[in-house]
Amino acid sequence: MTDSPSQDTLAGRYGSARSGLSPRTRRWLIIGALAAAVAAAVYFAIGNAVGQLTYKDVGYTIHSDTQMTVDYEVSKDFDVTAQCMLHALDSSYAVVGATIVTIGPDEEGSSAEDRSRYFETDLRTEYRAVTGIVDRCWEVDA
Repeated sequence: MTDSPSQDTLAGRYGSARSGLSPRTRRWLIIGALAAAVAAAVYFAIGNAVGQLTYKDVGYTIHSDTQMTVDYEVSKDFDVTAQCMLHALDSSYAVVGATIVTIGPDEEGSSAEDRSRYFETDLRTEYRAVTGIVDRCWEVDA
């Protein structure tokens, strides 16, 4: 029968067992890691939002077979001039009307929340449209 080695024999051969982190140290490490994660999330969220040109469709109104209005939101820096391509589409997604809208610099805004503005633009169509969209927006060099 073999005897299992005692803890004293193992400690003498390999060194004493490591002690774990104290609960207080462990708590501070977790708090530090959470704070770093929140700081990184805020940094990336703000860093990606500022300086980017974004747009989204808000809605549309069809007035007749040859006229409609597209509602949309554009977020951009205050000193940037942008242009957006708007399309009126029929039921087979064919373009039946299009226009390019220029959105100039904005002197009214002062905070990051003011970067977004809503617009509505009238489009003439060749046939009856079933939807209106913002195809894309881009910055224009002034």
